This record gives sequence, C-alpha cells and structure tokens, in this order.
Amino acid sequence: MSMALGHFAFGAAMTTLLITVLVPTVRYPRTLFLVGGGWAMLPDLHWVSPVFTQQLRSIHQTSPWVDLFWFHRTLDQVDASDSKAVAAGFLVLFILTTGVAEHRSYRTPEIVTATYNAVSNDDSTE
Repeated sequence: MSMALGHFAFGAAMTTLLITVLVPTVRYPRTLFLVGGGWAMLPDLHWVSPVFTQQLRSIHQTSPWVDLFWFHRTLDQVDASDSKAVAAGFLVLFILTTGVAEHRSYRTPEIVTATYNAVSNDDSTE
C-alpha cells in the first residue's frame, strides 16, 4: 500500500499535467489540482469511514475499478511497503509539474490570451 501523501501528490501531479496540456485556460486550475489529489485518495476512504468500512476495504483491495482514481490500486501494488522515498518522489513530481504549469500560464502569448478572452466574452453574451 502506498502512502496517502503519495496518492495525493501523484493524483495532483497527473491532474496538473492534464489541465496544463489539454485545458490550459480553465478557471481555478490550482483548485482543480487539489481536487485531483483528493480524487486519487478516495479509495482509501475505508480508513476513516464510520460506515461500510469492510465493504469499502474489500472494494479497495479487489476491484480493478480503483485504478480510475489515478492508478490507486496499481500504486498500492507497486509500492507495497509504504515507502517514504516513493511518496517523496511523487511530492517532488507534483512540485515540478506545478512549476511547469505556473511557468506556462505566465508565459502564454498575448494573442492566445486575447483570443481566449474574446471567445469567452462572446459565449457569455449569448
């Protein structure tokens, strides 16, 4: 089982890459990065849930659908020892992807920003 911090950092990093590459003009991107990290941790809900603990744990351990949460099950199997080094590596990955996303958002050419704003304003007036 990989550490919760590792799941959060990996999910947030993958969300950061996805948003930066596919939807760079989305509103509140940093909030979505955090939501992606939370999404990656959802299968571990059985650790804190006051109800259905055994059922949630069974789903966590046996269902291949758990990989929809940013490869949660795969990460648990690959890092079975709860390695702090793996979690730290994912945290570094998250920091790097956030840096790349920030750099890209501040370096967006003016023509791209102006075109996006013009299209956004046209859509909101309809």
